[in-house]
Amino acid sequence: MRGLKLDLICVSLMFLCLLPSAASAGIIDLFPGDSFEAAVEGLQPGDILVVHAGTYEDSGRISIGVKGTVSQPVLIEGAAGEARPLISRPSGAAAQNVINIEGATYLTIRGLEIVGNGGDGGDGINLSGNPAYITIEDNDIHDIDVGINFRSDMHHIVARDNHIHRTNGTGEGMYVGCNEAACVVSDSLIEGNWIHDTLAASQGDGIEIKRGSHSNIIRDNVIYDTNYPCILLYGTEGNPRNLVEGNVMWNCGDSGIQVAADAIVRNNIILESPNNGLNSQPHQGVSPGNLDFVHNTIVGGSPCLRLSSWDGAPGMVFANNAVYCPSDNYAVGSISGVTITGNVFDNAPSNFPGSGYSDGRSATQDLVDPVGRNVYPTPDSPLLSAGAAGINVPVDFNGTLRTGAPDVGAYTYTGVQNPGWPVGPGFKDASPGAPSANVTLDAADDEVAHQDATELTWSASNAVSCLASGGWSGSRPLSGSESTGSLSETSSFSLACQNADGIATAATVTVAVVLPLPGPTLSFSSDPATVDFEGFANLDWQAVDADTCLANGGWTGSKATTGQQLVGPLVVDTSFSLGCSGPGGQVNRTLMVRVRDPVAQPPPDILPADSSSGGGSALGYIGLLLLVLIPRRRQARMVPIKA
Repeated sequence: MRGLKLDLICVSLMFLCLLPSAASAGIIDLFPGDSFEAAVEGLQPGDILVVHAGTYEDSGRISIGVKGTVSQPVLIEGAAGEARPLISRPSGAAAQNVINIEGATYLTIRGLEIVGNGGDGGDGINLSGNPAYITIEDNDIHDIDVGINFRSDMHHIVARDNHIHRTNGTGEGMYVGCNEAACVVSDSLIEGNWIHDTLAASQGDGIEIKRGSHSNIIRDNVIYDTNYPCILLYGTEGNPRNLVEGNVMWNCGDSGIQVAADAIVRNNIILESPNNGLNSQPHQGVSPGNLDFVHNTIVGGSPCLRLSSWDGAPGMVFANNAVYCPSDNYAVGSISGVTITGNVFDNAPSNFPGSGYSDGRSATQDLVDPVGRNVYPTPDSPLLSAGAAGINVPVDFNGTLRTGAPDVGAYTYTGVQNPGWPVGPGFKDASPGAPSANVTLDAADDEVAHQDATELTWSASNAVSCLASGGWSGSRPLSGSESTGSLSETSSFSLACQNADGIATAATVTVAVVLPLPGPTLSFSSDPATVDFEGFANLDWQAVDADTCLANGGWTGSKATTGQQLVGPLVVDTSFSLGCSGPGGQVNRTLMVRVRDPVAQPPPDILPADSSSGGGSALGYIGLLLLVLIPRRRQARMVPIKA
């Protein structure tokens, strides 16, 4: 028996030795001639894949599904100091996505050149399978269908500093989400990308954010020469809004920015668009609403503004925008109920309220060099200090803090020369300087009850100072936490932090306040309040903000929230109760219906005169009984007999 046990142990050890061992996490160098496909599909949490200069063409389908973690993220990067490695597919191979990211987590891809192999069937990078915490940065992606395609539910995706150009097929630079909100992308950042030349595509949007996708930031992108809108947004289906800020665009097909609903659009520059400058109208089932268009500069367009179905739409704001439309070319419908304030027009739409804007002169007089895309204000520009106060935009297009009376448009004036990046082809803020400040600002709860508070937490790196605005104000340390105090209305809190060059980066968080639901009210009465013996009363009631009512006392059972009911015959005083409930609570009412005593008929005195003796004859008693009964019989005869 002992020998059998030893044999089993030896066999077990041999089996374990034959099992493949898990690859240990570490740095992996990849050189031309190696398989990029095999390398990325074999990655383990914590691995760093360094891809050296050269061309990598795998004929198989490349799928990256590694599940990195916050403590063991995965990195795929081009080798530092070398030319970008080129990742493609062999000429003549079936066109398909160059790289598929499928369900991966905590993965970064940077420093690659990603090129299609012709045709219109392959994206540069396609994300699917519910990935999360993916960063795609500093890649050159060209000659593909869609540059970066976000095609399933996903969250916390960063697409930063990518150069996307020469698309074909449908040809969007970035396609974010799915039609009809079939998939939703949330809590993601698309910033600092350079997207252009989608004119060969059948559609060719610069950045398209599909319906339902929400809580995303689209900022500091340079987009031009597109076949469809440079930036297109639908609506969030009731989810938190998207933020579009600090972008610049020109020569956009169809529209510079097209947005239907649920967005904050600020500090953007729209130039030289042959079609719409700003286009906001119903689109694919989304009607305008919940849209702030503030501190933007628009020069030209045909029309410069297209605003349709804004009339009476909820939460619409058009404020502190500089709009130069020398041809007076607008397609603006009725705008009653829209907050319009602090704008400057060279030629205003005829139906804009005069109190909502002031007059500019011309783009060449009010802006430094609009032909050269420099739309910074001139020293005597009517844009200066002409904006409406209370519009919470903490920094401008350059990242300069806005202080004092606000200047209209995307820039705040700080001197004769534009202190920031000169607008043109390339990445925004491409000039060397201090690294930009990184700012995070979060609320413990993004929705609180009326008069409740929540905790704000923030941190800033590459920063020297921070300034709060909106629902709070004043300087703040580079990191910390603070209570909002009790909130009576939905409030936005912004924090702008400056780097060593004085350029600020801002973060904003909005805390929604849920107003208390109204408690139900109940009116309850009786007609009459007092009835005769064996009489009837009509009960009448009406409950407001209630869903159900329940009776007790002299009546029972469920009742409608409004009604009447006859009760009786009543022979004694009777209490009737009614309780009604709704989302805001419960209300109870009780009333008493009184019953009059029946009229008493005193019997006649038929006793003999000597009745004081205390006796009485039998006849006397019989007579008394007859006298008592006779009136009752008469009363009974008076009651009609029913057939």
